[in-house]
Amino acid sequence: MNVMRQRRHSIGLALGAGAARGWAHIGAIERLTEHGIIPCAVAGASIGALAGGCYAAGKLDALKRFALSLTRRRIYSLLDISWRGSGLFAGEKLGTLLETELDGCTFSDLKIPFICIATELSTGHEMWLRSGPVAPAIRASYALPGIFKPVRVGGHWLIDGSVVNPIPVSACRALGARLVIAVNLGPESMSGIVMQDPPALPDVDNLGIAPGLTSVLIAAFNITQDRLARSRLAGDPPDINMTLRTAGLSLFDFAKADDAIKAGREAVDAMMPEIERALAYA
Repeated sequence: MNVMRQRRHSIGLALGAGAARGWAHIGAIERLTEHGIIPCAVAGASIGALAGGCYAAGKLDALKRFALSLTRRRIYSLLDISWRGSGLFAGEKLGTLLETELDGCTFSDLKIPFICIATELSTGHEMWLRSGPVAPAIRASYALPGIFKPVRVGGHWLIDGSVVNPIPVSACRALGARLVIAVNLGPESMSGIVMQDPPALPDVDNLGIAPGLTSVLIAAFNITQDRLARSRLAGDPPDINMTLRTAGLSLFDFAKADDAIKAGREAVDAMMPEIERALAYA
């Protein structure tokens, strides 16, 4: 524990994308804190930006309460369908909740340096958002194409950061972290449960029935994100690559926050021997 206290100032936390599986970030951050690991820098993409931004603002407990309060009925009540927009949902209801909770918080107000990853729609450039109001930056980072409409920040139309950088290790290093822990929601997502349309259709593959539109879109997103994450991590590997075991949780299982949070805590406990070794030699 003494080693961790000495080294916590140089630790960066890169929080990966993964939609509803990202509730696991809450459990991972909680458990790291309980082990005495407090990062000097946080970067996040998509749901990782939401968790990272709330953590940096001292609002992780509020995010946890919100996540655990979600039921299918409440989720549906928060989805404001956009009939003429550039996304299936306008995202205004969720955005209002976020802005209310963060209450005008700016990046300079944060307790921990934080970078929010987004993608510029017109150029495909990776955008590192680190100044101005935090809530719009987070909204831009989780604006999944086709699901939420793009968000305008600083004169740019921005979409989900996972399109270009699902696990932003490089952003943590840019903030001065000497040792980076990546929280990877990774390849467990390719389980069969994720590939089913809601409501689930049992044994669809065995029946020879072609998958529906939702299945195809989710599968394509999973495949693309997994390949991109592997490529980015190979080019800029973290010191600790902590892959969470979220099999059985689909991209849209937002009402299963309890299971995801538990998975995050378990992942930290499983990786602690490796984390301690890395800290000892950092």
